[in-house]
Amino acid sequence: MSDLLQVKNLNTSFHTEDGVVRAVNGVSFTLKHGEALGIVGESGCGKSVACLSIMRLINHPGKIEADRILLEGNDLLQFRENKMRSVRGNEMAFIFQEPMTSLNPVYTIGFQLQEAIRLHQGLNKRKSWQKSVDMLKMVGIPRPEDIADEYPHCLSGGMKQRAMIAMALSCEPKVLFADEPTTALDVTIQAQILQLMRDLKERINTAIIFISHDLGVISEMVDRVIVMYCGRIIEESDTRNIIKEAKHPYTIGLINSKPQINEDIEKLVPISGSVPNPLQMPSGCPYHPRCEHAMEICAEEMPEKMEVSSGHHVNCWLYSRKGDQVRQ
Repeated sequence: MSDLLQVKNLNTSFHTEDGVVRAVNGVSFTLKHGEALGIVGESGCGKSVACLSIMRLINHPGKIEADRILLEGNDLLQFRENKMRSVRGNEMAFIFQEPMTSLNPVYTIGFQLQEAIRLHQGLNKRKSWQKSVDMLKMVGIPRPEDIADEYPHCLSGGMKQRAMIAMALSCEPKVLFADEPTTALDVTIQAQILQLMRDLKERINTAIIFISHDLGVISEMVDRVIVMYCGRIIEESDTRNIIKEAKHPYTIGLINSKPQINEDIEKLVPISGSVPNPLQMPSGCPYHPRCEHAMEICAEEMPEKMEVSSGHHVNCWLYSRKGDQVRQ
């Protein structure tokens, strides 16, 4: 199967008064039709910025650079802004983390759904309204005709998130970015939203890039996982390998720091230290100040990308011949 999305050497930087912040540094990955890809990491690791960069939603003082960002062979970096507007919401859509700040409080839910449908699909007012109601019904909202006439503040958190999903899927995009769509919801509603997204993915075959810091949620939702740290990809494999056979010390730390319902433990195991200041990044591997396995070479050189098993890549000196020589 050919790749739907190809991202090669994506770099996003922000020019501030204190210096240049490199939020995304050399990120490369591919996404196939109908695939679910998870991007995992702590807050501030560059997950959301990378996805916003792919949709070219980073404005000044941000700067996006890449060798290529191909959507079905078309380089999005070469598109003029008016062409990108036709791509956003139509071929690529974004579910933002907080629906209350993403929905316009002065327009009804139905109006906001209609706006995207009329813009991208050219339907008249009556047909676009009917499709809006149908989309609300598809995402499990009761009384969709009535809800379409309501304003965002009249809906619960779960209902607002369903409305955001309906809006993102209204034009049946090829790629859907979901930026921690369940973070602000209680556990029961969270489970319903995740099940809804699984069902919709199967129904319309949309490829999903699921952004989260929660490996538990990721393990239920995606086929393949990318782990990011300080704007870089440090490990990539299918979901089972990441959960069961993680290699990078940071990935292992993320897994160990999550409580397990079937284990009786007195104390969680946190990752020591803290994320470095992006204006004062350490030399070599950015994780080495926090890593219990750090070697001399870790502070001197960025680790190479190694394939430790079929399709399982890790950027860590622990798995390279050069690292072996240092240990010896």
